[in-house]
Amino acid sequence: MHTSGSSVELISVVIPTCNRKSALLALLDSLDRSVYPLLEVIIIDAGDDRLAPSDYDAFTNLNIQYRDSERSVCIQRNLGIRLARSPWIFLCDDDVEMPSDYLQLLTEHIHTHQEAGAVCGLFLQKEGDQWKGSYPLRSARALAWKYIFRLGFWGEIEYQGSNRLIQKIKKHYREKGNYIASSGWPVLTDFSGDYFLSPIYTLGAALVKKDWLLYSPFDEALDAHGIGDNYGVCIGFPGNGMHILTHAFVYHHQAPVNRLKRPLQYFRRMLALDYFMTAPPRNTHAKEKLRHTRRSRLLWSLTGNLLTFLLARDTGMVRASFRCIRTIALGRNPYSRAAMNKERVTEPQ
Repeated sequence: MHTSGSSVELISVVIPTCNRKSALLALLDSLDRSVYPLLEVIIIDAGDDRLAPSDYDAFTNLNIQYRDSERSVCIQRNLGIRLARSPWIFLCDDDVEMPSDYLQLLTEHIHTHQEAGAVCGLFLQKEGDQWKGSYPLRSARALAWKYIFRLGFWGEIEYQGSNRLIQKIKKHYREKGNYIASSGWPVLTDFSGDYFLSPIYTLGAALVKKDWLLYSPFDEALDAHGIGDNYGVCIGFPGNGMHILTHAFVYHHQAPVNRLKRPLQYFRRMLALDYFMTAPPRNTHAKEKLRHTRRSRLLWSLTGNLLTFLLARDTGMVRASFRCIRTIALGRNPYSRAAMNKERVTEPQ
C-alpha cells in the first residue's frame, strides 16, 4: 500500500446524504465558514428531496460537486472517495455541525504527527440537555458486569470506591488502554491528553488519507444504512489506530429522517460486528487486529446485554437481542451470505 507523507494541503470533503435537505444545507453553511481551505465538496445523494443549484450557489467558498447514487451509504462513500482529487479526504455525515477551526486543528495535528493517517475530534451527541463525547463509568456493578461479559466501553472509568476486586478490574483496563476485546467490542477508556489513539472510532467527521480509504473501503455488503460500517473500515487502517483530538469537536445532531429505531439499529450493528469478525480479512492489518476475537466470546457478551434488557423490561431490545443471538449462533448472518455472493444484503428486519 502506498503511504505518502502527511503534509496536508487542500482537502476533499465527501458527504453521503438521503432526504435530509435541511440538515445538509446546515452542514454546507458550517463548511462554508471553515478557516481551512477546501478543494471540493462532493455530495453523493441517494434521496428524492434533492438540492437545486440555487440552494448551494450561496456557499461561495465551496466548490460543490453533486452526484447521484443508489441508496447505500457505503456505496455512496466509496463513490465519493474514488472521485476525490485530494490525497486527504474529510468524511462527513450530513447531520453534523463543526466550529470554523475544526479542520484547521486536525491539519495542525497531522503536521506535527507524521504517522497520523486518520484524525478526528470528539464526536458529541446530545443526551438530554448535554453534549457528550464519552460515557464515564462510575458504578462498581456496571464495571463488573462489563468485565464479566467482555462488553465494550465508550468512556473513562471513574469508579472511586475501595472495593479491592473492582480496583483490580479498573487496573486491568487502565493497563490495556484502548483496544478491541476478544468479543470484538471496542473498549475505549483512555480519553486523556491532547489526543488519544483508538482502534475504532466514528468516521462521521474524520480526516483520512485517501490511500488508506482505498486500501480499507466501506463494505458494500452491508445494508443501505451501513450500520456498523466504520468498524470494518477502521480495522483495516495501518498503524496503531486513529488519532482523536480532545480539544477539537463536532456536534452530531442525529437527524431523525432515515434513522432506524434503536432495536433495529442494535440488531444490525451486532450482525455487522459478527460479520467483520468472522469474514475473511480484507487485508493484513484487519487480520492482525481481529486475530484474537472469537464468535463464542461475542455470543457471551450478547447474552450479558440480553440479561440487561430483561432486567430493564425493555421488550423491544429483548426481542432484538434474542433474534441477534439466534441468527449469529446458527450461522445465518445475512451479511456473510451477501459478501459470499458479492451482493448487497436486503434490509434485515
